[in-house]
Amino acid sequence: MEATLHPADHARNARRAAAASAVGSLVEWYDFALYGAAAALIFKGYFFGSSDPAVGLIAAFATFAVGYFARPFGGIVFGHLGDKIGRKPVMVVTLMIMGLSTALIAVLPGYANIGFASPALLVALRILQGLGAGAEYAGAIILSSESSGPARRGFYASWSGSATWVGSALALFAFQAVLGITGPAFYTWGWRIPFLLSLVMLAVSYYIRRRVFETEQFKKAQDNAEIERIPLLRLFRTEKRRLLVAMGCNFFSGFSYIPQVWALSYLTNNIGLAALLALGINAALLVAGAATAPYFGHLSDRIGRRKLYMAGLVFAAAGAFPMFMIIDTHQPALIAVDLVVYFVGAVSTVFAAQAAFLTELFPPAVRYTGVAFAREITGAILGGAAPLIATALFAWSGHWWPIALYMVANALVALVAVYYSKYFRSDTNQGSEDRFNEDTVGRAGAGRPGPAVPAPEAL
Repeated sequence: MEATLHPADHARNARRAAAASAVGSLVEWYDFALYGAAAALIFKGYFFGSSDPAVGLIAAFATFAVGYFARPFGGIVFGHLGDKIGRKPVMVVTLMIMGLSTALIAVLPGYANIGFASPALLVALRILQGLGAGAEYAGAIILSSESSGPARRGFYASWSGSATWVGSALALFAFQAVLGITGPAFYTWGWRIPFLLSLVMLAVSYYIRRRVFETEQFKKAQDNAEIERIPLLRLFRTEKRRLLVAMGCNFFSGFSYIPQVWALSYLTNNIGLAALLALGINAALLVAGAATAPYFGHLSDRIGRRKLYMAGLVFAAAGAFPMFMIIDTHQPALIAVDLVVYFVGAVSTVFAAQAAFLTELFPPAVRYTGVAFAREITGAILGGAAPLIATALFAWSGHWWPIALYMVANALVALVAVYYSKYFRSDTNQGSEDRFNEDTVGRAGAGRPGPAVPAPEAL
């Protein structure tokens, strides 16, 4: 086991852990955004062979959802291992699974070459991608949070959230660049190049992540024999309400993927924007999210994560209908500003607040399992299926209003869950190192109950 760090080295290690976590998250979301863009522009015809564009798009977005449906299984398996053997080794393994599965998509033959085997292999690789990603982000925010002091926990944990959008923006920039260089050939072989670039990013990320230290909280849990035999079972037995609150808080994923993923197909297929322009607008909102997330993480350290989380959710609910109304003006500059403002005000704010918020919700012995399970179950049901649900709603109604209503409903559910999180964590004690490190959950079978639920605290 690695030696305990000297206090003077904690700040340096916090930055190193945040950077290592962020780089892995960048790779994860480069892979996922690449798939989302390809599903909207390429895969609907290349891998599924449908003459009906709507059917092909639904099939492509269905495989996008498959990756999310695989994520909870990855979250359960790797979250369990993260609480048993450590944060660092699990994060290295998940990184390798994601990067290699993405690179293999680049060499996959199309439907015209191997028929139904083509979408079957695509789904298999998408499942592998989802399994690896299922515990990647949870591990990243936990590693950052556990390596940081209480006064900077929100700031450092937000690096991973920022990196997700940097990765997504890089994926779109790669798509744009290759499309501009290869022209019509992009739709036959050029699209494969951005997928192959994942190997370069994987190599760099692996090197950085191998050099990070295991967290003090996990090592203390090992030393004190607090490692749970089955962490998820312990949570089910003693803290079902805590899990439900964490899952409800993540309902925001049901609206976040509408402007981030589905809007790309709406802008090209219904508004009539050129693919390059639509990709540019999408990249702009991702860059804006990446640039503002660390600020919101820092703000959460100052004013409280719960307050910031709820403010972002209110903005998300209030802005859904106006967002679509502005898109329907068909004015590219106005659309770009509209999507950037909504993404920063709703998605970036909530995502930055959520990183340290979730890690503070669970004690160290079950933290990886709790965060991964709560995020990935709701992410699979809501986030991964969001583009598919939006496509189906638009096909049914011929209008965007059911999609906006769906976004509002998800934001309101998350708002209620964050409100009730006051029974398990508060903004007033988020800076307490002892509170963050202590085992606040009753240990099943250990002969001692958990602590009494704290009294509700004011916003």
